[in-house]
Amino acid sequence: MSIDVNLKSLLNYLCDSVDLSKQEQIALRHRQALDFQPVDRLPLVMCYPLADDAPFKPYAHSETFSNPEKMLYNQLVFAFDTSIALHDYIDDDLPFTVRADFGTVLIASLFGAEIVQMDQNPPWVVHAPSLDEFKGYLQRDPLDFTQGWLPKVVNTLKIYNQILSDYPVLKKAIQIVLPDLQGPLDTADLLRGSSLFMELITEPDLIDRAMMLCAQAQIGFARHLKNLINDGPTGYSHQHAMKVKGNILIRNDSAVMISPDMYRSQIVPHDEYVLSQMGSGSIHSCGKIDHIVQEFMELDSCKSIDIGQPELNDLDKIYVLAQKHKVSLVRLSVPQEQLLDGSVMKRFPTGVTLVHRAENPQAAQYIMKKYKEKFN
Repeated sequence: MSIDVNLKSLLNYLCDSVDLSKQEQIALRHRQALDFQPVDRLPLVMCYPLADDAPFKPYAHSETFSNPEKMLYNQLVFAFDTSIALHDYIDDDLPFTVRADFGTVLIASLFGAEIVQMDQNPPWVVHAPSLDEFKGYLQRDPLDFTQGWLPKVVNTLKIYNQILSDYPVLKKAIQIVLPDLQGPLDTADLLRGSSLFMELITEPDLIDRAMMLCAQAQIGFARHLKNLINDGPTGYSHQHAMKVKGNILIRNDSAVMISPDMYRSQIVPHDEYVLSQMGSGSIHSCGKIDHIVQEFMELDSCKSIDIGQPELNDLDKIYVLAQKHKVSLVRLSVPQEQLLDGSVMKRFPTGVTLVHRAENPQAAQYIMKKYKEKFN
């Protein structure tokens, strides 16, 4: 098939630079850390802004939503503040992953919510303006994947597979992973807006039904995409440019707004249902999660926690809980000096994967080089 000229140039470059054995070593290091096994060093992914003179520059975000080739190109050039295209230069522990990147709106769109995308912003959901409209969303079939933006995902992943099939080395190196499917609470929050938090008290049965339907849609669509992704191995998956344990990642950003008691009594059944039906998984949450992270760890099927804003949390306290529950921690960040002097390994011997935000690619390369030298 004829493909975008910039994408073709990038794919040819990656074919020449990719090192499959290095990707296998990176995958093993991540798995060992996530399993609390001894590691030569903790996996570290470097994040940084793209330089003005970067050899590959992303397309405008707005151009990707109707163009799978441009979306794939952007996924390879710059996603989650890091770059597969620059991996050969940075030489960090970045797994090579791409996804159909439509943001947080997918499952909400299935239920009929209005989706808006303006300028270079990610798409967002227009909350139900009334309780009756919210109830109307819940009349949709949660397993009808012809609804909303879901066909866009299917088409995009089919094209990813078609393109990469012509590049066997990249097909082996790059894992096509699930899109952002949010989670039962977060999707219900997107559909209803902030009124949901009051209605957890005043309309508990209605919100319970909404989360049940959101969970069914998330599980069903993840299974529907099974033949279009190649993530793994079984028991591991990737999101946010990092490996996590289990086969799905639940986003639980809205959980920071509720008490541990409310989470246990009203949200746990739905989160555990998604995780267990998918054969185990992990939970992501941004914000300050110290008050609720233990509740995540006590879910039977939760195997790791992806911490979106580690700087807001007491990581040493959370690590003690993680060791107790054998639930690993993903995307922790530590001061630069702890990477350069190797003391991060004394603080977190295993059970942890790291990210570090550098000022530019040159700084990222330097920090990664010095970090690895400590353990050679």
